[in-house]
Formats: sequence, structure tokens, C-alpha cells
Amino acid sequence: MVDFCSNRPIGRRYCPPNGQLSSHQGRDGKSRKIIEIGIIPFMQHTPPRWATTLLRWWADPNTSEEVEGDLLELYNHWVETVGKRSANWKYALNTIKLLRPFAKDKRDHYPRTYLYSPTMLRNYFKIAFRNLLKQKLYSSFNLIGLALGLSCGLLLTLHIKEELSYEKDFPKHERIFRMATTEWSKSQPPLASEMMNFFPEIQDAVRFSSRGPQITNNGPDKQAETSGYYADSSVVTVFDLKPISGNPFKALQEPEAVVITKAMAEKFFGKQNPVGQKLTFDSNEDLWVRAVVDNLPSNSHLKFDYLVSMPTFYKQVSPDLANNRGWMFGWTYILLKDAKDAHKIEKRLNDFYVKFYQPNGEEETKKVAEFASTARLQPLTDIHLTSNLIQEMGPNSSILYVYIFIAVEILILIIACVNFINLFTTQALKRAKEVGMRKALGAKKTQVVTQFLGEAFMLTILSGLIAICLYRLAIPFYNSMAGKQLSGWEILQPTNLLIMTTMILLVGLLSGLFPALFISKFDPIASLKSEKLPKSSATVLRKSLIVLQFVVSGFLISSTILIYQQMNLFKNKELGFDKEQVIAIKLYGNLKEKVLANAAVFKNELTRNPNIVAVGQSSNLIGDDLSVEGVTPLNPPAGKQYPSFKVSRIDEDFLTVLNIPLKEGRNFSRQFNDSATFIINEKAAKILELKNPVGSIIVNHSMGIQGKVVGVVKDYNFASLHSQVEPLVLEYKPAWTGNMLVKVAAGNIPETIHFLKTTVEKVAPNTMFSYTFLDERMATLYKKEDTMSQILNAFSGLAIIISCLGLFGVVAHESKLRTKEIGIRKVLGASVPNLVVLLSGSFLKLVLIGIVIATPLAWYAMNQWLQDFEYRIQLHWWVFAAAGLLVVGIALLTVLFQAIKAAIVNPVKSLKSE
Repeated sequence: MVDFCSNRPIGRRYCPPNGQLSSHQGRDGKSRKIIEIGIIPFMQHTPPRWATTLLRWWADPNTSEEVEGDLLELYNHWVETVGKRSANWKYALNTIKLLRPFAKDKRDHYPRTYLYSPTMLRNYFKIAFRNLLKQKLYSSFNLIGLALGLSCGLLLTLHIKEELSYEKDFPKHERIFRMATTEWSKSQPPLASEMMNFFPEIQDAVRFSSRGPQITNNGPDKQAETSGYYADSSVVTVFDLKPISGNPFKALQEPEAVVITKAMAEKFFGKQNPVGQKLTFDSNEDLWVRAVVDNLPSNSHLKFDYLVSMPTFYKQVSPDLANNRGWMFGWTYILLKDAKDAHKIEKRLNDFYVKFYQPNGEEETKKVAEFASTARLQPLTDIHLTSNLIQEMGPNSSILYVYIFIAVEILILIIACVNFINLFTTQALKRAKEVGMRKALGAKKTQVVTQFLGEAFMLTILSGLIAICLYRLAIPFYNSMAGKQLSGWEILQPTNLLIMTTMILLVGLLSGLFPALFISKFDPIASLKSEKLPKSSATVLRKSLIVLQFVVSGFLISSTILIYQQMNLFKNKELGFDKEQVIAIKLYGNLKEKVLANAAVFKNELTRNPNIVAVGQSSNLIGDDLSVEGVTPLNPPAGKQYPSFKVSRIDEDFLTVLNIPLKEGRNFSRQFNDSATFIINEKAAKILELKNPVGSIIVNHSMGIQGKVVGVVKDYNFASLHSQVEPLVLEYKPAWTGNMLVKVAAGNIPETIHFLKTTVEKVAPNTMFSYTFLDERMATLYKKEDTMSQILNAFSGLAIIISCLGLFGVVAHESKLRTKEIGIRKVLGASVPNLVVLLSGSFLKLVLIGIVIATPLAWYAMNQWLQDFEYRIQLHWWVFAAAGLLVVGIALLTVLFQAIKAAIVNPVKSLKSE
């Protein structure tokens, strides 16, 4: 017998009474020596024998002795603490758990090193920070280039986000629609009530009718130009206007009542309660403030300072006109019970319009069907970006420009990412030995990828912080350029923070993943031998990325030049009249009454000033939406259809002020009885098929008048250049004019304006002098294009800067790798110009390739954009050549700086560089 347990500590292993071993035959048939079970003096309890037998039979023979001892000690402890019955269950359960295959492998005593351990991550961060400081030039280029790209992306994202958010602040925006046709945004006065009676799907409807800009005051010292609408009381519930004081719903049901916004209340009444106060409009209309509502969201096409009750409107127009089913008086919005019902309503519009117009005969029924086919329900959220109909509430934007800004943002971020990839990969070439050493010491590919991807994210996050600072600095300039009201603190909004975070993570992933995967493929033996990588990988990568950068840069520069040319066409094209030095004075209230009562006296008073050349009157200014009316010859051919005509009311001096030439006939004159006379343009004469226009009789069916054509003017662009010249009828009716046009001589403009103001105040005391320059007013017709041009100019310049940063970094790296080669060439007689050509030639070729690829892309994109304009520039080859030369010139300066620097280094130092 062997004393097996003499050296074992009590409580750790079970020992038989005499420490004896006995033989035991296992399940494999082999005899093994095991400790015979016995009871030591302090153990008085016996576990279930079946469990012990099962353990001996099934457990690992190499560990069964120790396992039995431990279980017996635990069993005695359980008997003493929980009782024998529970101890038996615990013993049996633990026995089963220790049997294979239920038993779990014992973990190693020492913890394994895993990929994301704090120690490993701390090491990665430390190395990344050291490399950031060690390679200051490349790191700076990386940070600045990526920060510029991210800040541009952030600005454009917020701009696009605001454009797409129009009308979405109204709680019911998904259920609100505007009644429109393919041409008209306006509709008839009785349309709303008739639609509500015909369609059960409509919950409510509201109408707006413009009052135009008006001078408003509540005293001589408080007056300003405001704009508003007549509106139904249902506007409160449809658009969820928030009342501040008074009851706006009830107020808009009362005559001579006005509801004003919070901003207007503060402007005219300060901290006083405006409810019950009087406001005077155009010096001749008194309305009473009955309620104040909160300001409307800025991101809405619906903009007003006040709303006048619809009963007030009905008091000012005749019943026949208020019920006229052919008069496009204003805008009709309907609120549906369910947005999905819009399709049901559109399918039944023909039936509705048959009931609405009640046509008499087949011909009228056909006309009603044609009109019904053009009618549609326009979603509220589509108006700002997709609607450009006749007489919109105001100028809208275009979804095309949203797409352009999205494309510019993507292109800028591509350049920034490509720049980052290029520079980050270039930096990695200097760390080839580090990567080789790590892989030789057992680093896995995933660890190398994690390390470099982490460094990329660290740089991206730093760039993101810098980008936020640049964003804050650029906000005032951007708002001035884009006409927006973005705030520097908007970045702190949760949605904007999410956008910024997503952008940083996405750019970091896209920018860092490719270089990290590229670096992880380094062969450890080749990496330890040299800092260079095989030409098939590093060289091709650098060249491809440089070409891609300058494809984007060339595209943006070419597009910018072409947009600039188109904007110049808008500004400088001959429009058929003289818009320079023409001042338009708004006539209103007492001023309007006195001027129209005796216009000749007022004009004579103004023309006494030698700086005033001529004075005329018109109902509308050039560029305004003119009245659209039905005009035909006196006896039109049967079945002949004529389009609508634009009509403007003028006096006898209007053509003289704008220098509009007559093609035939005469101008209006007070010497003749011109009470019902017309002047038409060439386009109108052609459409009306008047062989001898002068002396012909035409009929204005909208106004129920007919008169003689006394003259024909040459076609001139009285609207924007987005569309061709339309047929125009000028009616002699000075009593309907509301603007005075003053042609002034060049020079002494401030003195002339002061004279005009003094004269107006003399004629109508306490009158606000409201004026504008005609050319400046016309420039607003192209505000969308001008904004896009300025934004594109700025971001194209930034794209070139980012591209050149990347090019500069790559050239600097290439020059350093070829330091010894440059030294040997200089020793052998190479001149500085030869070395400069050697270093810069290959990079300039890449830039040229990028320009060649960008040119057809830019030509196609700009040709598509120009299709939206009736008057447009021609795409000439020299524009693309000039853009290419500009890009090459900027790139050449970037390359030459580093190439000359490398070429003039002393060859002795170059040869000792390694």
C-alpha cells in the first residue's frame, strides 16, 4: 500500500482512512489505481452511491480522484447547512454537470490578449498621436482638407434640409392641397364652397386673395410697407395658426377686421395690446385689429404680415364679381379628411366642373372637359420646389437646384475623401517597416486594419471639430450669399448633431477603410527591407486618386464659368427697353388720389428738375405678374381658339420713359380720345392674325370692353428670360395705374432721390416715400440662379484648394522618395529646370487626364440645365479649354513650389539623406 495523502492539506482533497489505493476496472476495460472510498473521521455522511458510481464510470479517469474528493467535501457541507435531502439533490446534479460532454473546459489561468483590450487601444492611440506630431505637414493637409470638405458638406446639408422642410411645420401639411391647373395657381371665388358641397372627402377649405404691398400706419411716426391677404376664417384651423391675443377665427368672420402677426404687432404697437386698435392702409382704409397670431414658419411659401376678413372683401366688390366663375381672384386650399382621398377627388373633377360651369351645348361641354383635364390637387409640400405657375404667391425655388446642391455636396466630399485616402496612404508608405514588424511579431490582419482605421477615425473626428468651427465662422457669409437665416447654434439641434455625426462616421469609414485594408496587405519581409511598395499598388492608387480629384474639380470649374456666363446674359441682354436709371415710386393712399386726379401737374413739378428726363405711369412694373385676360379680334373665325393675353394699364408717357420703340402706329396721347384704345406687341398681332393691326378693333372679354388698336410695339421682354415673349396688350387707362416711373440722368442719383422724396411729401404730407430701381427689381427675377451661381463659385474654389492640398502632399512625398536620385542627377549635370520638369511632368499629365474626362461630363450637365431657359448661352469649346487651363495653372503652381524646393537642394545633402 502507498501513503497517498500524507502531504495533502485537509479540506482540499478526500483521503481514504489509511491513504490506501485499490484497483478499479474502468468502462474501457483497463484496470486503474484509484483511492478507495472511505470515511475520514470528520466526515460522517455518505452521498448517493449511484451518483458516485456514475462519476467513476463516465468521468475523465485523469481527474476523477480529485473531483470525487472535492464533491464529498461539498456534500458534507451541504448536509450540515441545507439537510441531507437537499444535499443528495445537489450532489447528483453536480455529478451530472461534471460528466462529459456536459463538463466545460477549464479556462487558462492567464488572460488572453484580445483585439479591443484597453491596453491595446491605448497603444494604438499613443502611436497615432505620435505619428500625427511626427508628420506635421501631411497631418495638417489631412486635417485641413477633410475639415474644409466636412464644413462644406455641413453647410450644404443644412441648406438642402431647409429647402426640403418647407410647409412641414404645419401639423396638417400632409392633408392640405392647393387647387391649381397646369398654368394657373389661382382659382375662382366660389370654387371652395362648391367643392365642399360636391366632395364629402373635403374637411375644410380656405381662400386667399392678395392685397399686394401697402403702406400701413397707426400714426405719422409709425408707418411701413406691409403685405397681406383677404382670407376665410377657416385659415385658422386649416393652417393651425396659433392665437396670441383675441380670437382670430371669430375676427375673420367680421367686416373691417384684420388679424396681424406677432412681428407686425411689435412693429406698430410695441408692448401695447393691439386688439381693438386701428390700422390705416394706403392712407384711405381703416381696419380694426381683432386678434394677433404667432409668426408663420420661415420655411413656408405662405408669407404675410396680416389677414383681412373675407366679409371685408365682399363689401368692396360687386356680387356679380364675387360669384364670377371665370375670375381667377385668389388661391384655394382644401383640407382632406385623409390624404389618400386626393386621387378619388381628381378622378371626379370632370363631373365637378360640369356641375360648376353648367355648360350649354356640346362645344361648351368640350371646353369644360379640357379645363377639367388641366385641374389638379397640388400637395402643399410640392409648392416651394416644383411649382412655377401663373401668379404664384411669391417666387418659389426649384427641385433642380436641390439636386445640384446635393451633387455639389457629394462631389466636395468625394474630393475630401480622395484627398484623405491619398495622403493617408502616402503616410503609410513611411510606416511600412512598422507594419512589417507588427506582422512579424504575430499581429493579425484585423489588428492592423483596426489600428489604421482607428487612426483614420481619430483624424476624421478632429477634422469634424475643426469643421464645426469653420461652419460657425462661415455662417454669416453663407447667409448673405444664399439669402438664408441659418444660425451657428443650429448645429446643436439633435437632428443636426445626428447628421454631423453620421457624416463624420461615414466619411471616416469611407476614407479610412480602403487605406487600412491596403496597408494590412503589406508583405512583412518586403516591408522590412524597404519603405517603398510595389509600383503596381501604390503608384496606381496615387495616380487614380489624383485623376479623380481633378475630374471633379474640372467639372465644378467648367460648370461655374458657364453659369456665370448665363447670369451675365440675364443682366446684359438687350430686353427691348431701357431699364437703367429708372426709379419706380409706389403710388398709394392720398398720394395716389392726388397724382391720378391731376397727373400732368405732378409730372411738371418733377420735370422741373434737370436730372429728371421723363415721368410715366403703369399698373405693373416690368417683371411683375400681369393680369391675364381673354382678348380676340372683333369677329373671330368660328371655332378659333386664342390663348390668354397679358394686359397692363399705362399712360401716354410709359413708352417714352422705358424707350420702347413703336413699330407702327402712334403712342397714346391726351390730345386724342383714347379712353378705349390699345397698343399691342408684335406677338399679339401675329396671334390675332391682324394683317393691318393699326385701326383694327379687338375685344377684351374679361373686362367686357372693345377698342381700337392705335399702335404696335416691337416685342420686348416684360417678364423674365426664363420664357419667350408672350402676347401683350397695353391699355390706355391712367386711372388704374399704381406706379410712377421716373427716368433720371446718370450722376447725382442721391440728390435726385432726395428731390423726389421732398416733392412727394409736399404733395401728400406724412406720406412714406417708397421707391425701387427698376434694374434692381428685375435682378430679383433671377435670384435662384444668382444664389446657385454664388454658392457654386465658393464651393468650386474650395474644391480646387482641397485638391491642391492633396496634390502638394503627394508631390512632397514623391520628392522625398527620390531625394537620392535627384542628388545623383545633379552631380551628373542635370539643371534645376530639368529636375523640375522631371518631378512635375508626371503629375501634370494626371491633371490633364482629369480635365479631359471632366469636359464631356460638364458639357452634358450644363446643356441639360440650360434647357430650362428660353434665352441661353451657346456652349463653346473655348469655355472648357479656359476652365482646363485655369485648373492646370493652379495645379502647376502647387507642383512647381515643391519641385523647385527639391531641385535646389545641395546634392551632397541629398546623397547623405539615407
